[in-house]
Amino acid sequence: MSNWKHGAPKVAFVSGGGSGIGLNLTRALLADGASVAIFDLKVDDALLNELQGLSPQNARVERYLVDITDPDAVEKAMDEAAGTLGAPDFAINCAGILRTAVFTEMSYAMFDQSMRVNLYGSRNFAAGVLKHMQPGGHLALIASLAGMCGSYTHGAYATSKFGVVGLAEVLRTEMKPRGIDVSVVCPGEISTPMLAEERRVGSKVTEIVNEFAGVLPVDVAVQGILDGLRKRTFMITPGFKAKLTRYLARSHTGLFRWIVDKKVAKALKLFGDKTAV
Repeated sequence: MSNWKHGAPKVAFVSGGGSGIGLNLTRALLADGASVAIFDLKVDDALLNELQGLSPQNARVERYLVDITDPDAVEKAMDEAAGTLGAPDFAINCAGILRTAVFTEMSYAMFDQSMRVNLYGSRNFAAGVLKHMQPGGHLALIASLAGMCGSYTHGAYATSKFGVVGLAEVLRTEMKPRGIDVSVVCPGEISTPMLAEERRVGSKVTEIVNEFAGVLPVDVAVQGILDGLRKRTFMITPGFKAKLTRYLARSHTGLFRWIVDKKVAKALKLFGDKTAV
């Protein structure tokens, strides 16, 4: 099952491993025989017991309850994890939030929270991991397709994810001479609780604009992400429609913006300003 380019990880650090993409990646890493340290705000006993039951012989699952926005707490938790499980040879930051509103209706607090969790959280995770990672290691950051193309109501989210892509680009350059690979995962929308909440409270305009890139079931998305991680691909985008969106956004920006503008105009005509908040 594994097919990892440099062999399956022995020790993996996963932030946001208690739910969504992070949880699914944790299960896959356990299936490949890795010991996994989960860093999250909440990992209840029942889930921890379930994951420990999936651990193969000689592998372990440990949880560290930590706020990814707190650099000192993240560093301390990672020091403890490295002391318990050993230095990570693979690490992926999955912790993130999605808060949406048109910019003129967006509070400073909403913008600030998105930056602290998504961007500064990526910084804190990378800093804590790279303190321990040795040559041959692999660091991955979850960004988003929104890290390459802004969408309606994504003023905070896209800004933070553009920052994550930029950070990953720099880390790739700086870590390569140290023998450490870096990946950045830029998926489109995935059927997770975070997306369900966005559909409940968010804008229909955003939904219509984003439909161009499609929505992937979480198992399909995770498989696509794993395929890229196992090859140590730098930029990973699962799903054909999402890959096409990334290509257009990066290589044919004028055409892509024309498509977005047409979709926004059509959606606003259908739904009006009531979708803008």
